[in-house]
Amino acid sequence: MSGLFSTFNIAKRGLFVQQKAIDVTSHNIANANTEGYSRQRVEIETTRPFGMATLNNAAEVGQLGTGAQVSAIQRIRDTFIDYQVRTETSTFGHYEAREKFLGEIESIFNEPSETGISTLIGKFFDSWQQLSKQANSSNARTVVAQQSAALADELNHTYTQLKSLKDNSSSLIRSSVFEINNLLNQLDQVNQQIIGVKVAGNMPNDLMDRRDLLLDQLSSKFNINIDKKSFEGYDVRPVDTQDVKDGSILKSENKDDAKRFSYITNMEDLGDGSYRLTYYKLGDMTSEGNKMTITVTGLDAAAVKEISETRVLWASQDGTAIKGDGWEIQNGDTVSYAELQMFQPSSGELKGYMSMMTDIDNYMEQLNRVAKALAFTVNAVHSGMSDVTSAGEPAKDFVPFFVNNQVAEYSNGNLINLDAVLLAEKDITAENISINQEILNDVMKIKTRTHDNEFDYTQNNNVDGESDGERAKAIAALRYALIKVQDFGLNINERKDLFDALKGGSTLTNNGMTIGGNTNGTTIDNYFKDTIDKLGVQSQEAKRIVKNQQSLLNSFTESRLSVSGVSLDEEMANLIQFQHAYQANAKIISTLDQLLDVVINGLVR
Repeated sequence: MSGLFSTFNIAKRGLFVQQKAIDVTSHNIANANTEGYSRQRVEIETTRPFGMATLNNAAEVGQLGTGAQVSAIQRIRDTFIDYQVRTETSTFGHYEAREKFLGEIESIFNEPSETGISTLIGKFFDSWQQLSKQANSSNARTVVAQQSAALADELNHTYTQLKSLKDNSSSLIRSSVFEINNLLNQLDQVNQQIIGVKVAGNMPNDLMDRRDLLLDQLSSKFNINIDKKSFEGYDVRPVDTQDVKDGSILKSENKDDAKRFSYITNMEDLGDGSYRLTYYKLGDMTSEGNKMTITVTGLDAAAVKEISETRVLWASQDGTAIKGDGWEIQNGDTVSYAELQMFQPSSGELKGYMSMMTDIDNYMEQLNRVAKALAFTVNAVHSGMSDVTSAGEPAKDFVPFFVNNQVAEYSNGNLINLDAVLLAEKDITAENISINQEILNDVMKIKTRTHDNEFDYTQNNNVDGESDGERAKAIAALRYALIKVQDFGLNINERKDLFDALKGGSTLTNNGMTIGGNTNGTTIDNYFKDTIDKLGVQSQEAKRIVKNQQSLLNSFTESRLSVSGVSLDEEMANLIQFQHAYQANAKIISTLDQLLDVVINGLVR
């Protein structure tokens, strides 16, 4: 009903509403620079009016208002912009990780430079060319030996650096797995708090901001899909769930069924396509209690490579590895490769690290091909033999020029396990290639003459003159020989494969001094330069995409801030508006006080 006390209540409600509006404005101003904060607005609506006709209340000319009330405190947020930001953040994280590591690979190769492998390859062949002109000069021979040692050392160093970089990438994957699981635990806690507050009838705006910030951080690791559930709860899953049933990593209901991730630290070859995998639950290596082992069968080379480069397993809530149907794989169990579930995101920082594991492996393999091609061809021409031993004869390469330093053993400067060294030639890589120490200790053992192939040692050659440098010239000519370097480690695994006609190999003629060119091949130097060119293109691509993504992400972030960000000018204008409204309601109360004084005290007089 209408009256002074009704008006008093209207003014009182007005005071409370404007006070709440001032509180929200103050909260906005206080969080103007808080990361992830979304500005809030008070939703004001009229209260239920008087004026409904009843038996005891005659209908009036219109309903009489009873004031205002706060219906909600609304968080200003555009979910579509959030989706765009998270998608682009995932892409940015992917290529930012690639840019970082590709830059480090470029630094390791250090090309072009005076000390890079390409320059050393050129100096290596130049030294042989010079030796062919001064075959009887110990100085020229010493230069050949030292240039060869320098080239081998640089190959060793570059390979070791790449291997170390791969270990760093693997460590970053483990760190990312640990961070991801930590983020998911925080998200789960906030998600449940939001649901609890919403069930109680309130709007958990600040908690929702906290959840959105955590989701932004998670999206930088890999791309995610978000499903909204009742009471503002979220279900979250990666875009790429592979064959995992219900790949949700955050659930508003049955939260203990949410998946997690674990990290593989070691792979032990058991033979016959079986490997023993050691992993740590949730990527947490601080306790040996988290260490688990499982045996995986049915692995081929491609599967082993995939596991080695991915290293992340789908896991249950406590970090135990799972099969596709969600069943846990217990410690010590044996499963097939088809049952093992590896997490392989298509974008994000985690994908960037995984792709770099693959790229580093590829660059290491290409470096191995250069080392193998160098060792097999030089050893073949140096000895004049297409294999480490001659078929049907006891003859062998008694003075191999390049050897596997992991096998070679010396005593008093002499090789003491020749047969093992010759057998291990097929295992030469950029990591272990080395010049024979016998040659370093006695450079006169370098074979330079035409008929050196007919003698175990060049000192036994009584056919050619001391100034004969034809064999040295032939080794120098290897700079221009077309060889299928791309097949080393694939079809060409040992020296004899290089000259196998069934494999499209080359020929060794002219007293073992001439390797026939292969039109499907390339030179050793050009193959390495092609590798560097590919690296340069990949690095430039990563830099370009990072730059473009940064610009795009900045644009979306600005759009988000224009919607959700706090404008101090706007908040100050609102504050003045709410202040005046508060004062006006207070004035009404003051006026009503005077009127009530007239009614009460005036009637007494």
